[in-house]
Amino acid sequence: MLFAKQSNNPPFKIAITTESPTVVAESDVSIKVSLTNTSNQDVNEGVMYKDGINLDSTLRSDVRNEHGKLVPKRTYPHEELRTGSVIFRTIRAGQTLTQEQRVSSLYDMRKPGKYTIQVWKRNPDYDIKSNIVTVTVTPNGKDPARKSGEVRYQ
Repeated sequence: MLFAKQSNNPPFKIAITTESPTVVAESDVSIKVSLTNTSNQDVNEGVMYKDGINLDSTLRSDVRNEHGKLVPKRTYPHEELRTGSVIFRTIRAGQTLTQEQRVSSLYDMRKPGKYTIQVWKRNPDYDIKSNIVTVTVTPNGKDPARKSGEVRYQ
């Protein structure tokens, strides 16, 4: 009888990026998460999205301030009453799924400062971690990349 030997390689690779490394205080902080299935098998999973937060429930975030301290999670009234939906998806072998995660909907990043963000995915055999990105939150009206009177269109 032959037994399949489990590979020492994680089945996923996670890479994150930010479209804007500088945002103005009180603005949303979003990242793009690219989840690549590095295994030779398709992966089926159910993902819960809570209404108003819309974060992939299979991913966890580690958000820290410039002093290395964990940023507190945001609290919402009557969280126990929040509705949501479950989406079933297949990530094919070798496929990369890219999705936006609005990290500031769950973590309090409204104050000016530098924040580091890392995303990880728990797997029965591995904790798969992404790279780390840094986002700078500037005081309202003081975006250093913007000159006085300049209007930026995206």
